[in-house]
Amino acid sequence: NRRYLSAVEPLPDHILQVDFVSGSRLLLDMKPYLDKTRFRSFPTHWMGSAVTNGIFVRFGSVELSHDELLSMAEQEH
Repeated sequence: NRRYLSAVEPLPDHILQVDFVSGSRLLLDMKPYLDKTRFRSFPTHWMGSAVTNGIFVRFGSVELSHDELLSMAEQEH
């Protein structure tokens, strides 16, 4: 069981802080994704339910893999 993520924390203004086991930290702006189908059905406080198992970040029934999180971050730039 390889772990990539050490922690996840929702921050104000829909920013998701993701800490990697390597010591890197990602601050991902989730606002561009709020209108996407997979997140649209969540209440406005959905980010507060973010947890990680070391590989995925979960919001209720939605999972984002560490690779997907990195891809989303690359799209921001």
